Amino acid sequence: MSNMITDSWVMAGVKNVKKSIEFYKKLGLKPAMASDFYAEFNLPGGTVLGLHTVEGRKGPAKKKLSDGGWGIMVRVKDIKKMTAALKTKKIKFTAIKSAPGGADFSSINDPDGNRLIFVEMANG
Repeated sequence: MSNMITDSWVMAGVKNVKKSIEFYKKLGLKPAMASDFYAEFNLPGGTVLGLHTVEGRKGPAKKKLSDGGWGIMVRVKDIKKMTAALKTKKIKFTAIKSAPGGADFSSINDPDGNRLIFVEMANG
């Protein structure tokens, strides 16, 4: 399955990407890419930090995978093929969803609840 992975980065959900960009700029970081709903920073040492918008919670305070917190993003070549392979190994994952900008993603949690998000970008 590792031959389906192209790269990876650390990601967190934020309420306001522009406000978060300004915070990280104060730390001396410059966004490598930025939009109204997503930003990336190339950190020293090779780590990439991604920030994406999340909607505010409504109703009961039930935590969802997209409600914020850190996760590891794993870019894959074919999200449908990847999730099909996981299913044969009895690994539960979320339904494939599309994000603004055309990325498709699905999440899994390891036994301790740590989040891995598989994403196929529209531009490859």
